[in-house]
Amino acid sequence: MEKEFTLTVTELLANATKTLETHGYRRVNLDITENWQTSNVRLFEDDYGIVAVVVYDTWGDLSSNWADAQASLVELVSKYTTRYDPKSWEGYLVLLTPSPVARQDGLKLTEIRYDISRVRKLVATGDDIKALDDVRQVLLPLLPLQVETINEVGESVLNMLPKLLSNRGLPTKAVETVINAFLEQKPIVENLHKYRMENEDKVD
Repeated sequence: MEKEFTLTVTELLANATKTLETHGYRRVNLDITENWQTSNVRLFEDDYGIVAVVVYDTWGDLSSNWADAQASLVELVSKYTTRYDPKSWEGYLVLLTPSPVARQDGLKLTEIRYDISRVRKLVATGDDIKALDDVRQVLLPLLPLQVETINEVGESVLNMLPKLLSNRGLPTKAVETVINAFLEQKPIVENLHKYRMENEDKVD
């Protein structure tokens, strides 16, 4: 028998929605409840990926139905993107429930979390989410990184990197290219390759 829990499905869904929208994700307004067999699902996208958040009443529901949610997300991504679209490779399925997991189901939870055969998954249960603030912690892998300042004049670690790495023989412009791609959330390797092609015959 599953334990009692205090947070509601509605609270988890609303908080996840608020967190993603606050950090640049756009809600995708598609009528998908029929295909997903639940109304507790929300879809989001940014320029680089697609995120589906599905909240289940209990761990038992999540354990039994997550594979169907994954199949629905894969079908959706295939329908609305091409293989050349970066989003076709960046699908995330967020599976939440306010219900705790029984001890004997710990292995099943681990298997779901580390199953990346079709899309990446973030899974959190009542054991992980004790308060609504914990929802943001669950979603951190999807949120933009915050660059913290390290001194009074506000110079960040990233601003210091070009000079530090140039002292070790790395081209300053190449380092700046990587940093700018990181900050703008663009493909780092692709931008570095473009830099190298444009500067093959130049000396930094």
